[in-house]
Amino acid sequence: MENCGGFIKLFRQILDWEWYDDLPTCRLFIHLLLKANYAERNWHGQTIERGSCITSYATLASETGLSPEQIKRALKNLTKTGEIKRIATNKNTVICIVKYADFQGFGFEYNEQTTSKEQAENKQKTNEQQTNNKQTTTTKEIKNKRNKESKNIYTSLPEDKNITAIVETVIQMLNVETDKKDGEGFSPRAKKNVELISALIHEGYTVNDLKTVIEKKCDSWLTDPVMKSNLRPSVLFGDKFDEYLHE
Repeated sequence: MENCGGFIKLFRQILDWEWYDDLPTCRLFIHLLLKANYAERNWHGQTIERGSCITSYATLASETGLSPEQIKRALKNLTKTGEIKRIATNKNTVICIVKYADFQGFGFEYNEQTTSKEQAENKQKTNEQQTNNKQTTTTKEIKNKRNKESKNIYTSLPEDKNITAIVETVIQMLNVETDKKDGEGFSPRAKKNVELISALIHEGYTVNDLKTVIEKKCDSWLTDPVMKSNLRPSVLFGDKFDEYLHE
């Protein structure tokens, strides 16, 4: 796949993004925005969609200067908060930026038959028309449109969603942190998991509180062959949840 010239859009909302102060995660996400296909491409008989790229830990480490462990952790972070999804095949790994159209959208349409020169000419004509015709769209209207369309692009976890979505988000986090493979992870539909997470949310705990406990206990127990078995919803979200949260 080729690297093309041009630019990406980077919104100021990224300053409020939950991973902005995590340098490896932020660095990797911006790199993926730059690396992702801006249009659908075929590669070795495989269709790589817009907003996606084929890569590996080693390649990303080489391209970003981050260590393989930093890459692994950053990909986990981006996966569990919904910025990316990973599709593994027997040949490679495809990383898809989930909201690529939001990040790089606002009316952009890729036309395979439009040359770079034609694109530049069309852009110049559009800019001149917008400048000379105040009735088309005012500056204020443009800002309002962009604010509306980009709202929550760099958001945290879905605190305002219904309980089903919250349970799915939390269980996905736990499965990612504990390296569960597809089909082997904890189920967001299991009655006990729903009851435990629902109870915590109704008591006033937030999704970020649950995320904090998952990360704390994974850091403490994941490499311990005895304690690793406790990385499950019934332990993490049970009677000792508040104790784990405030350790």
